[in-house]
Amino acid sequence: MAHPVTEVMEHLRHTGINGSYTATVLAHLGYSLARMTEIAGNQALWVCGDAPQPTWLDHVLETIALPVQRVEWLGGEDSAPSWCLVGIGAQSGFVLVATPESNASMDRYAVAWSCSPQALAGVADSLRGVIADTALEVLPHLRMPEAAALLQLSSELLTLSTHHHQSLSQANQALVERLRSHEDQTHMIIHDMRTPLHTLQISLKTLRRFASEVQQELLEVACESSTYLLHMTETLLDVTRIETSHWQINLQPASMHDLIDSICAPFERATRPDQAHIEHHVDPDLPLIWIDHMLIQRMVSNLISNALRYTPAGGTVRISVKRQNGGEIAISVEDTGQGIPPEALPHIFERFYQAKQREAERGNGLGLYFCHLAAEAHGGRISVESELNVGSRFVIHLPLRIEPE
Repeated sequence: MAHPVTEVMEHLRHTGINGSYTATVLAHLGYSLARMTEIAGNQALWVCGDAPQPTWLDHVLETIALPVQRVEWLGGEDSAPSWCLVGIGAQSGFVLVATPESNASMDRYAVAWSCSPQALAGVADSLRGVIADTALEVLPHLRMPEAAALLQLSSELLTLSTHHHQSLSQANQALVERLRSHEDQTHMIIHDMRTPLHTLQISLKTLRRFASEVQQELLEVACESSTYLLHMTETLLDVTRIETSHWQINLQPASMHDLIDSICAPFERATRPDQAHIEHHVDPDLPLIWIDHMLIQRMVSNLISNALRYTPAGGTVRISVKRQNGGEIAISVEDTGQGIPPEALPHIFERFYQAKQREAERGNGLGLYFCHLAAEAHGGRISVESELNVGSRFVIHLPLRIEPE
């Protein structure tokens, strides 16, 4: 069953004026319509809507000293909170409907309004039972407001909207400049961290040659920590380069058999008894594919590292490359690990996002974000399927390029 809010909005979309207004512009519009239609003491202004009353409507009612009749707005359970103003003056009237847009943080409303007697008559049936029958009987005798008044209202709305647009543009420009400065500083700091971390690793490896057994263990921990920091630094640098388009994709022909073998070999050699088993398979009929070797290697290595981290001993991590319909290849990394919580799946590729895992297993929230950026840089995408206590499957979808661009 249609509700009055739906019916009135739909009718005004075809017969009235439609727009997307900020709360400030909407308040000015409501006040101006009430003033322009010259609603006097023997007429009324009907306010129909859901509670609580929005700020823009408060401003309208505070500005005009007119009798107001409030009516509960009939909306469906799933309908957005909407408000309607109906004004009946001595010679003209108006109807205005406003519904918050989906991005409520922007404080913008989808608005439809009209002063046309035909538009008012068209919504009369929808408003029957909402406003007084005596007011509805007046509708056929109303006429349009003076053209000069409508032009003046249009000019005021345009001026107000232009002022807001300029203010938002200036604020946006200032924000962009601050973000650019922040990114430049971050990139410089991260870049400067890389050299001392390399030096630290070399020093630790040198010390291990002359260390005792106890010292060897401590130096091993220090080496692992420095390796983790260096990896995070490299990832941050790569993320910044891709985000700012400073990364030039270096497409070269590659054999996926050789590439996957070279990626998996270090993991297979380093496999311990307390780790999952690694398997990999590549379709034998795949041609040479033009990709950025280093980016794909980093992506797949990252996914394998994550899979091994969250898969217990006795589990399996499978890497496969298959040709898909639609001119693309799919590189999948599948595990039999603990899985990803359902609430985390929509955010898993966001920057610095970390799903709720045991504290010792948490990463830095950059690896999957890097994979997302690198896949997009290739003109592809990355997807994930997961079930708790069953496992996860990450798939890198890449265009099947068999010729250089």
